[in-house]
Amino acid sequence: MTELEQEEARLAGTDAEAYLRLANAMSEAGISSVTPAYLRKLAEKLRQESEDQAE
Repeated sequence: MTELEQEEARLAGTDAEAYLRLANAMSEAGISSVTPAYLRKLAEKLRQESEDQAE
């Protein structure tokens, strides 16, 4: 696996984690939809947290 493929896999895992956390939070709050911009913001926040933890 190349370095690029490893990075893509890591980011995909982070995005999957973000969507799962969002789905759980939405379910608990009774929210049925969000905007794509919110999803992008959440995914970026989780990526940054993940990168900070890796350092």
